[in-house]
Amino acid sequence: MRVGIDYRSALVNVEGIGRYCRELVRGLVEEGFGGNLGLFGYTLKGARFTPAELGIAGSRAELCRLRFPSRWLPGLLQRLGKGVDDLVGGCAVYHHTQPSLLPVRAAVEVATIFDVIYTLDAGYLSPEAAAHMTAVAKEQVQRSRRILVPCQFVGAEVVMSLGAHPARVSVTSLGCDHVARELPPGGYPPAAEPYVLTVSRVDARKNHLRMLEAFERLVREGFPHRWVIAGPPGFGSEDFERALAASPARSRVEWRRFVSDSELPELYSRADVFLFASLNEGFGLPPLEAMACGTPVVSSCVTSMPEVLGDAAFLVEPTDSERIFEATRRLLAEPDLARDLAQRGRARAREFTWRRCARETLLAYRAAVESDPAEAPRLRRTL
Repeated sequence: MRVGIDYRSALVNVEGIGRYCRELVRGLVEEGFGGNLGLFGYTLKGARFTPAELGIAGSRAELCRLRFPSRWLPGLLQRLGKGVDDLVGGCAVYHHTQPSLLPVRAAVEVATIFDVIYTLDAGYLSPEAAAHMTAVAKEQVQRSRRILVPCQFVGAEVVMSLGAHPARVSVTSLGCDHVARELPPGGYPPAAEPYVLTVSRVDARKNHLRMLEAFERLVREGFPHRWVIAGPPGFGSEDFERALAASPARSRVEWRRFVSDSELPELYSRADVFLFASLNEGFGLPPLEAMACGTPVVSSCVTSMPEVLGDAAFLVEPTDSERIFEATRRLLAEPDLARDLAQRGRARAREFTWRRCARETLLAYRAAVESDPAEAPRLRRTL
């Protein structure tokens, strides 16, 4: 069974979908499936990673790449009467990994949907972006024989918000072992100055305003820590920038707008606490990455977080800055509690590997090929 995968983001995107594509393909190669892969990589941008960094060096995976503008592809394929599956040399399954769908001529289609946050009227995106992403996601559901989701929470959301039938949804959990494999055998020395760490894009959904309130309280209580934020600005980041500029703790906050993959393991490992009180997550990879590095985690008790993190994190109500403060304070002030959560976190993180993701994805590919489109289940609504 030959599989085509949209690999464009793996070549150029250092976060999010790019990470997923790189590590999924690495896992498939490690599972011995590399010779069946056609990786579609037509982008005008130059690749930011070498084959060795991508995990495909020496494998039989075929990277199909031209420096060609992606926005021209739909029109070109339509004029030629071809599909993206033809550009990878033909395949039984074509996997859409990002919300940028290309025409497929003959292959069975599979799509990954990471979250449905854009369907919410919560101010997390501009109305135009939310409407566009919702339309694309509905097209993904309509076209695909199998919808891959990172957790059961997103699976339920895809059913309720996008109309996918539950029988066509497969959970393919993400991995965090990409961080663990970069850790040095002896670990890292303690930080010169203690700090609390948050790794995420800065936008309204990530809840930095309330985390700032909690950190200000820590400073007032006499804790010597800095708050290091690693992540670029996102939609609505201006509100946080204004709050930070006016904060009495601003001199203790370090916002690093770009942090490379190579810096993250050390940044995670040397933090005293990892703080991630997000309001809504489709999976939430950074807390697992922190756990893999042995750092105790404070996170949210909502959306995907309880499912992903289990009892290995201190889960709090993210709309209550007092709860965020208290959880962080306890982990900083109670070494036994912090050690216990760090141990649980390491064990929890070991459950989430990219080879496991690859195996679950292979099962989904086979289920898509073996399903009969004439008997495809349809969701009937009674309301």
